[in-house]
Amino acid sequence: MPKLFMCLLSVVLLGSKSCSSKALGDFVNLLKTSDKVELFAVEAFPTAAQEQTLDATYVADYKVSEFIPTDPAEATALTLAAVDVKNFDLINVKNCPFMAKYALRFSKGKDRVTMVISPAPCGKARMIFASGAKERSLELTQENNLEAAIQKIVSKPLIK
Repeated sequence: MPKLFMCLLSVVLLGSKSCSSKALGDFVNLLKTSDKVELFAVEAFPTAAQEQTLDATYVADYKVSEFIPTDPAEATALTLAAVDVKNFDLINVKNCPFMAKYALRFSKGKDRVTMVISPAPCGKARMIFASGAKERSLELTQENNLEAAIQKIVSKPLIK
């Protein structure tokens, strides 16, 4: 409870910057400064390393079923949503399985962080550094801008 109070107090006094830095930990700097944002539709569960094939693409061990192109404005919207602490439930822990649907890959040079999204009704996000050295799981709020930004991109009509 003291952590929550301090986080809420910091939001009031300093804006959401300090709170989001704590919620997202070491990931926040790379998310904010990335120069490349990629969106993928992925399978629900990760594929074990020994079962991965050379003819498929994997993002954080999740098999990619589709690469979804984004324009610069969409990439910016995804980045802003990914660092917005209001999209994450820092209090409650959902007791439901993580079933991935999308993955976002944020890159700057050789550094990469992947955010795998398990959408509503059991909204969760799992962030993984490319090296696999660090991983963090967060609960998504019921009506979060991250899923909304992804849905807006995924549901746009194809231009022929």
